[in-house]
Amino acid sequence: MMNTVLDLIYRLLAHPTDAMSDVTTGEKMKESSIIWGFVVLLLTLSSVEAGSFVTAFLASFVGTGSLLLIHSAVVDYISGLLGGRGTARGITAGFMCASIPYAFSVFFSLIGQFGLDGIHRFAVFAIVVWSFFLDILAIRANYGFGKGKAFFISISPFLLCGMLITALFVIGIMTALAGISELQDVEGIINSF
Repeated sequence: MMNTVLDLIYRLLAHPTDAMSDVTTGEKMKESSIIWGFVVLLLTLSSVEAGSFVTAFLASFVGTGSLLLIHSAVVDYISGLLGGRGTARGITAGFMCASIPYAFSVFFSLIGQFGLDGIHRFAVFAIVVWSFFLDILAIRANYGFGKGKAFFISISPFLLCGMLITALFVIGIMTALAGISELQDVEGIINSF
């Protein structure tokens, strides 16, 4: 099993298109879960102090796991609406494997500790872009979409989240304005007495 995981990690780094195709069509949940769990472990190790590791790991595991499942569900639903032929298990496995670049962020956080913030920021940006590229490859491989459609689907959860936040903000403003106008009406009634 460990040889399979190490082979998959190598293929994700050297031949990401073929590796994502294999992961998503084969629904390799075991291997992907091990990779994702390892990345969460590394990120937790690099960001917490010695006494609170177990709590931080569990919180990170549950938090990022929940976000991963929500992200997979939204992408699977939108892809299904647009005629994709993949599975939710396949895209979840693909997204788990797409987290592998974040394992390298541990090394760059150490570089940031030595005062090389410019290198650290550039590396974090490159890691985020690399992971996003792997997400697009996972969507393409799982659903059989072209590059453009896969890119659109990969940003659609963020667009939906932005629209939801904007709608809640507008509703909050409208509610506040309605409350202010009601308050002015009550003030006018009180002044008439």
